[in-house]
Amino acid sequence: MCHPEVPAGAPIPDVRVEEATIPVEGGAAMPGLLAFPERVPAPGILIVNDVFGRSPFYDNLARRLAQAGFVATTPEYFFREGALPEPTRDAAMARAKKLDFKRWGRDMSAGIDWLRTRRDVNGLVGTIGFCMGGTMVLLLAARKEGIAATVSYYGFPADARTDTSPIDLAPKMRGPILGHWGDQDTGAGMDNVERLRAALDQAKVEHEFHIYPSLGHGFLKASLEDPKTPGYEQACTSWKRTLEFYRRCFARAPVGAR
Repeated sequence: MCHPEVPAGAPIPDVRVEEATIPVEGGAAMPGLLAFPERVPAPGILIVNDVFGRSPFYDNLARRLAQAGFVATTPEYFFREGALPEPTRDAAMARAKKLDFKRWGRDMSAGIDWLRTRRDVNGLVGTIGFCMGGTMVLLLAARKEGIAATVSYYGFPADARTDTSPIDLAPKMRGPILGHWGDQDTGAGMDNVERLRAALDQAKVEHEFHIYPSLGHGFLKASLEDPKTPGYEQACTSWKRTLEFYRRCFARAPVGAR
């Protein structure tokens, strides 16, 4: 399991939010939460959720990004497949098998376009993805122009469910890219992370990878836990690095870049 829930007692950032619908192919409308910083226009960030889809964790994450100064949206890309019958990994994996992975990529691309053209966004858009979503943002870095910053949390470098894996697409990726993995994440595989790193090095794609000792998959949730929780400090460090990365990338990118 990644992190569908927000730990009890975790602070909820006090920012303005609204429900939104994102137009996607076939005349469909993908629902999602939008969170706004105090000042707009501001850079936008598309959140690509894990296999559980939109959840309280990602709504909270959108609020945290807004608190940091960004317009953030967390779409429910499983809107065609319906809600989970129960919040279990088995149910989530069964629903994921119904997902059209190629169309999912197109939906996320549409989400970027929609976010970029909003009046409250200054034309700059970044992405952040987790688990399966962490894989998708790496694929988007190769397939979608104009992404100012890509952040992947525990994506799967060798995952080829959309026909081609991030490792294979590395030569086509556009940086900057920030990646976070725990060294105990056997699903992603540290050997695969190193293969991706090597491929990006060879292609001279700007990237920054961080490997966190003794942590497995889904470790960011620890940043919302009690400070005594194992992995808390490392999770908080990863989040600080993420926000610093966005600020650095957005500051150097030309406003309105496509």
